[in-house]
Amino acid sequence: MIRIRYYGWPLVGVGFLFYGLGIAPAYYSWGFFAPEIIEELGISRQQVGEIFGTFALVLSLTSMVSAAAINRFGLRITVTVGAVIASVGWYAVGKAESLLHLYISYALIGGFGLGLSTLMPAQTLPVFWFRRYRARATAIIFFGAAVFGAIVIPLDSYILEDSGWRAAWVYISIVSFSVAIISALLLRNRPEDIGQYCDGDPSWRESHFLKCSDVNREEKMFSLKQAIMTPQFAIATLADIANAVPWRIITVHGRLHMENLGFAPALAAAILGVRVGMSGLGRLSGSLSDFTRPGFVMALALMFTAFGVGGLWCFKTSGAAYFCVVLMGIGYGAAFTTIPVIFGNFFGRRAFVGTAGLRVAITGVVGFFGVSWAGAVADKYGTYNPVLIALAALCAGAAVLIFLCKAPVVENKLHANKHV
Repeated sequence: MIRIRYYGWPLVGVGFLFYGLGIAPAYYSWGFFAPEIIEELGISRQQVGEIFGTFALVLSLTSMVSAAAINRFGLRITVTVGAVIASVGWYAVGKAESLLHLYISYALIGGFGLGLSTLMPAQTLPVFWFRRYRARATAIIFFGAAVFGAIVIPLDSYILEDSGWRAAWVYISIVSFSVAIISALLLRNRPEDIGQYCDGDPSWRESHFLKCSDVNREEKMFSLKQAIMTPQFAIATLADIANAVPWRIITVHGRLHMENLGFAPALAAAILGVRVGMSGLGRLSGSLSDFTRPGFVMALALMFTAFGVGGLWCFKTSGAAYFCVVLMGIGYGAAFTTIPVIFGNFFGRRAFVGTAGLRVAITGVVGFFGVSWAGAVADKYGTYNPVLIALAALCAGAAVLIFLCKAPVVENKLHANKHV
């Protein structure tokens, strides 16, 4: 009898591609092309931030739709359909002639497509397919965004000089359509669907996972209602906000801040590219959560981000800016990998999709106001310094809380079993 190798690890490679190619080009290109969009279409910095904030909000809120679609239709259909929708949106961005066009194409169509095809599928895949290796699988998948994100910004700089910002969005549309093809051919939902088991271990059964002592933790049996009522849900969500919002603000306003400091566009692109590239190292280091308490990894990552963001306010030289973005990249990447592991460990496989979808939605709402607020502050005061100070304080405070946060306990497992 021929032994079928575990398909979970090839799926991690597929996740690396669909997440990295799906989210990085559109996410990181918007902020880079902001000066040209402002000049050609006559919009303000605040409006640039509001468009990205709306995009992030739609992306985040759509994650709830994505969670429902994954449960009903599976990962393959959800990611494929979302990538096709996103492709249509990016093509329309390249043809936009007004502020309204940008809202419809980038924020609404593109945000909805990415919401279906990236955040929730990328987090759900390793939780569904792995337990012992969950953090490592998550780290590899999320590493895709860092790899392709580091490539995107230099490519954007080249395309801007050669063909202009509009042509770049046509290329991004083609990349997104390729993601749909990859997903349609290769993605699968759960190991049970193809006769395999979590981690490839036949001894693992979801119906008996409370008896499993693997990696010294029990799989929780929370219902969605039980999970979101715990203080741990609130603290972990705050930690996610503290990680995501500064990253989004620098993504949108980073080049503008660098140019305020007197850096040339090419130098600003290089500095921001290092930030994204170093997030790859951070994402991989998030795999440490398989070996130590994830809350400790998350707290350390948030402190890296706090020092990095605060340093962008204090330091004005290019060398110091490189140092700050290295800290930010490592911190963001490690926290980004660790937060779904925390939710998986806190609330279990069955409640993961619902709790993670709600977390992403809440973070998106906060991010919407955060990115717009940052632009408004810069328009009013001519500097991003107050924004950077506030973000550093947010990261430091959230680091303390998540470090002190312990895993919740299911008070009535039998009751929980009836409601999951």
